[in-house]
Amino acid sequence: MGQPAITGLDAGERAAILLACSETDVLLLIDDAAGRAVAAELRVPHTGTLGVLQAAAPIGLVDLREALHQLQRTNFRISESLILRMLAAQ
Repeated sequence: MGQPAITGLDAGERAAILLACSETDVLLLIDDAAGRAVAAELRVPHTGTLGVLQAAAPIGLVDLREALHQLQRTNFRISESLILRMLAAQ
């Protein structure tokens, strides 16, 4: 594709973005900040784990507070201020 920004990504992110570029009606699930930036630059529709949780909570698929609490117990990086903003917005 020739986009220099994509070459600095890990193989998994690079492959996912390139696949998403070759498909129609796609939503790329990606949490890596550099990968999200490249996806945005390439105009690939994308979201991350938090976006999925935020979409699932209002329709009762997950309890957002509990899901965020569980994420905090892993190596997933999320700031307390973002958690508070997400919970306030629901």
